[in-house]
Amino acid sequence: MMKPNLFAAREREAKLTKLGDALQVLERHVDFTALAAAVDDAAPRPSRERGGRSPFPTEIMVRILLIQQLFNLSDEQMEFQLLDRLSFQRFAGLRDSSQFPDRTTIWTFKERLIKAGASESVFDAVNRQLAWHGCIARGGQMVDASIVQAPKQSLTKDEKAMVVGDNVMPADWSPPKGRQKDLDARWTSMRP
Repeated sequence: MMKPNLFAAREREAKLTKLGDALQVLERHVDFTALAAAVDDAAPRPSRERGGRSPFPTEIMVRILLIQQLFNLSDEQMEFQLLDRLSFQRFAGLRDSSQFPDRTTIWTFKERLIKAGASESVFDAVNRQLAWHGCIARGGQMVDASIVQAPKQSLTKDEKAMVVGDNVMPADWSPPKGRQKDLDARWTSMRP
């Protein structure tokens, strides 16, 4: 049985840094404070006269947009990943916060930049700063892997050998039957 450790979060963070968190490279080479000031000049914050929750700081939102762009995430996935990933929380400056921007907040911030025509200039400024330090930001992709239940395929041994082993549709199948079978599927066991 694992014993609880009061310093587990610090130890995980130190290990993450040691393994080479790419977001820490961005942290070192990009002046996010100046970038946030430029964004506020180009796309001023809306008035708070009508009340409502105070907005997240522009610097945090710029960092979130950069993560979203680099990892090719939707607004919904960005919200989930911010809640789930320590490296994203640390980079965005939300590690010790109980409040995180939701998908609507992220979308609203992006719309503010698009309406002001500043969305591309933010990423261009980041790329210029990185290039000055000899770095290139390449977008990655996070794959959302979902396992869903599908109807069982009833195949004979010979059909299974052809479909699974040779990846070929049996010749005696009619076109409608062939459309009903998933030739690329592989099997996994789902236990409750």
